[in-house]
Amino acid sequence: MAEIRVGTASWTDETLLQSGWYPPEARRDPEKRLRHYARFFDTVEVDSTFYALPRPEVVAKWAERTPEGFLFHVKAYSAFTGHGLEASALPKDLRALLPKQEGHLAQREVPEEVVEEAWNRFFTALEPLKASGKLGYLHFGLPPWTEPKPRSFRYLERLAERTQGYWVAVEFRNPRWYLAWGFVKKELLRLGLIHVSVDAPPHPEAPPRVLEATHPVAVLRCHGRNAETWKGPHQKPYERFNWRYSEEELEDLAQATLTLAAQAERVFVIFNNNYGTQGVEAALGLKRLLGLP
Repeated sequence: MAEIRVGTASWTDETLLQSGWYPPEARRDPEKRLRHYARFFDTVEVDSTFYALPRPEVVAKWAERTPEGFLFHVKAYSAFTGHGLEASALPKDLRALLPKQEGHLAQREVPEEVVEEAWNRFFTALEPLKASGKLGYLHFGLPPWTEPKPRSFRYLERLAERTQGYWVAVEFRNPRWYLAWGFVKKELLRLGLIHVSVDAPPHPEAPPRVLEATHPVAVLRCHGRNAETWKGPHQKPYERFNWRYSEEELEDLAQATLTLAAQAERVFVIFNNNYGTQGVEAALGLKRLLGLP
């Protein structure tokens, strides 16, 4: 049986901080907050790195504040996945290279030299986690407009080349990838990329749940099952994933986890229904059902 770890897709979401799950003394203290989270979970996904490049000194503190064996999975920066970027989130020297210094830039507007330097800084920032053995997978969530076309497969090939030596997990948000799943799976296997299985609502624009591993590491990301909010529009990202899993649904996820565990050496289950305590409660509930300490 595979090693199974369960966690959430952030430990600093504002609605979680306001929910009362953290003790009062930990709510605004970064060190106490992370240490409190690590009392209950041995893994977490870092959400902030999608919006801005991580800083090495901050990443080093993550490693220092967690017990041995704890694993951080790091979301790839938005400019690495085709989402473009927010100009204001870049360091000043990189921002100066942009065609405009404010607002959102689509991927086609971002100079290649900015993307290349961002990659260099991203990898440098991850060194404290890598050195301490606390780096899990890098999560690349492809935009919903990315389809299984030749340029997309070229992107996956370049991604695999650039990230050699790392666990790299790819999540498809466009259901068309699963219409071509036979070929897509072969490519993921060939490139050594982790397929992210998704638990999402029954919605025509949501990916189906395909519990097939393409790597010794398997990932199940649980977005909740709120079909009404999947499409949006959204003022805040958590609005899409506003869902409290029922006991019956958690039992279903436990079976899904075991299905992946029969195919892989390690399984990570990450709850992205990150409104208030919904994620931490679901993660604790799944751990209970799986008999995890």
